Amino acid sequence: MKKSENVHQELFSRKFLIALLAVSILTNFILLVKLKYPNAMQTIQIALLPAPKVEPTDHVRGNPNAKFTIIEYSDFQCPFCAKMHEAMKSVIKETDTRWVLRHFPIAAHPLAAKAAEASECAGDQGKFWEYSDALFELKTPMTEGTFLKVAQNLKLDWMTFSVCVTSGKYTKAVAAQYEAGVKNKITGTPTFYLNGKRFDGFMPVEEFRKLMGVKEGK
Repeated sequence: MKKSENVHQELFSRKFLIALLAVSILTNFILLVKLKYPNAMQTIQIALLPAPKVEPTDHVRGNPNAKFTIIEYSDFQCPFCAKMHEAMKSVIKETDTRWVLRHFPIAAHPLAAKAAEASECAGDQGKFWEYSDALFELKTPMTEGTFLKVAQNLKLDWMTFSVCVTSGKYTKAVAAQYEAGVKNKITGTPTFYLNGKRFDGFMPVEEFRKLMGVKEGK
């Protein structure tokens, strides 16, 4: 019995040492990756995060049952978002795509959050996309007076719109979309997901065509 116990103890000790060695090797490997490739771990973490899904409260443009789904996090004062917005309008015309626009107002842009709220107020009157288009197509710098002016140009009920914006009706909703983006480790705009795959930064229409296997003009 003693001999058998000694054998078991020896086997256990060997297995323990092997496991300890494996943990040590893995730990050192992770440290090495962090030191040599500081962005690699973040990239891995982002890749492991679940992609956002289309929610009932989302604004959807294009075919609701499309082959491709693009969920974009955007900022109305971001110049690259304006370029992306223009590109996306072409994408949904040329491809079978549904486009979801979510808010991610950057802190450095003082009017971005209020612009997002204003677009939601326009959405109450069925003009979310028209209002968003108008904000991204502005030829002059955005001011606090811009929101009502755009609403009037779109022939919205300006009194209802003004009450909506000034009351902060959509402040929490915009903040919630921003926080959801932060949880997905979004740090800048535009950031978008194409059928669940994440892309950071502006992408021209040509690149979308390649990803979707669509020829120009189709």
